Amino acid sequence: MVPKDNKDGAVSGRITPDRFYSNNKEKTKLNWFLFEFALEIERFIVKEKRLMAQLRRAGVDDGCMKDFCVHYAKHMKSEILDQLAGRITNVKLGYQEIERFFPQIGDRLVDRLLTVVGKAWESQTELCVVCPTRCISERDKRASMFDDPDYWE
Repeated sequence: MVPKDNKDGAVSGRITPDRFYSNNKEKTKLNWFLFEFALEIERFIVKEKRLMAQLRRAGVDDGCMKDFCVHYAKHMKSEILDQLAGRITNVKLGYQEIERFFPQIGDRLVDRLLTVVGKAWESQTELCVVCPTRCISERDKRASMFDDPDYWE
């Protein structure tokens, strides 16, 4: 039996588009951006072989790592909306959410994960500059990519 994620109801251990919406109204470009950010976090973590080994030694398997990527990306939604509304000047990538998700991994691994999340954020936002989809500026518009089977595993 495949475990379910208690937080979003989707299958744990996978980063799929359905983890970023619960109904058709939530198939927005902003939620698509968050999906892509989760994938980018995963890509940067996997690229760091030593970090992956350290996470495994700390009891974090691949599925849990992917669940973290989804969780952290979703956590950033309010931060992004606050910046767009002018309530804050810059989006802040914080360590607190990493510590909440992984209370057992210690400060060194939290710092390493935050560094990787920062790299993923930079990469993702650099891609946005040239992407014609305009996920941030058209954040409330429907993202047809959620319905495209090519994006599903």
